[in-house]
Amino acid sequence: MKWTNKGHELDEYANEVVRLFDERKGKVYLFGAGLIGGDTEVILERYQCFGGYIDNNEKKQAEGVNGHKVLSLKQYTEEGTKGIIVITADRKNIPAIEGQLTKEGYVKGMDFFSQKEFMHKFFPVLSLYRFGLLYVDLVQICLTERCTLKCRDCAHGCFAVGADCEDLSLEMAMKSADSFFGKVDVAREFVLIGGEPLLYKELAEIIGYIGKKYRSKMSIYSIVTNGTIIPGQDVLDMCREHNVLIRISDYSETLKWIEDRQKRLMEKLEENGVSYILEGRSLQWMDYGFQTFNRDGGENELIKVFDECQTPCREIRGSKYYYCVMARSVSENLGFEIGQSDYLDFDDLSDDPKKTIMEFESGYSEKGYLDMCARCRGIDAEKYIIPAAVQI
Repeated sequence: MKWTNKGHELDEYANEVVRLFDERKGKVYLFGAGLIGGDTEVILERYQCFGGYIDNNEKKQAEGVNGHKVLSLKQYTEEGTKGIIVITADRKNIPAIEGQLTKEGYVKGMDFFSQKEFMHKFFPVLSLYRFGLLYVDLVQICLTERCTLKCRDCAHGCFAVGADCEDLSLEMAMKSADSFFGKVDVAREFVLIGGEPLLYKELAEIIGYIGKKYRSKMSIYSIVTNGTIIPGQDVLDMCREHNVLIRISDYSETLKWIEDRQKRLMEKLEENGVSYILEGRSLQWMDYGFQTFNRDGGENELIKVFDECQTPCREIRGSKYYYCVMARSVSENLGFEIGQSDYLDFDDLSDDPKKTIMEFESGYSEKGYLDMCARCRGIDAEKYIIPAAVQI
């Protein structure tokens, strides 16, 4: 979307959001008392607007979750509770829950929302216009483009990067965090990525720097690794001290040898009291087409592609805030040299910078698209499925 009234694009929508929130007594109920619900609860608790859980699981109803009572939908309805319901269930269960709610007379977009719609569209506006806090769902710092794997279809183009590629300097990594949290009040998840971030020689220093200064501003502080490296004791100590979550991408279906490395990594993390998640086994990736695809359409088509995509993958690099980390990294790593100006400069914001950043988060920009949209299939990438982590 192109900016036409920067700083005020969402004013009208914000009035509706705040009105609805206040009408519902400022309480949000989460339908689904699992991992997604737990992550969402942490954010809502910060704003003191978490109302409780709803779940169809009778055991959870009897025992409660995270010290909270869990209601059935029948109990919620009979008690006459008038909050906002957010569905925090697995994607496959969402249609059935929407059907339950609709059958009871609840209206989508007023009485209930999906977690994605609520946290990506509704809540950021509510946070700024009602609470005066700039909320960002997910942001990343790419510490290195180097990787221990050479995945043929890497969505960041890291296979094209040599071992002599310069990493982000420690000073630039620090500036990235300072620039981001100098403007942003709350981040759901702040991530250190690569390439393979465990290759970064000053990883312990940057974990500690960010943790000491900004841990209270984020709900989840994480590192994404492919599981091929066992971190040193200094990194492990910093991860434990600052409650860093290690997210391990699981490519063992394609790379059988990696399973032993993952096992040793998890044992080391457990020994040192570091939290981790072994993500679901990656069998397939989407082919975004970066290496072969080239869109012939004009401005209107590029805007349409961008608006439909709504990628959540932001990156802060110095003071430059990129809407799509893949667009930046692929362009650089594959030498496309396009989209160099497709960012919002946090050091060059004038009137009402928080509203400008929130609008950028929502998909507004001067052009209304990214130059790299011409080299990307966008949401159509879902139709182009390829094996995960195939090596060159």
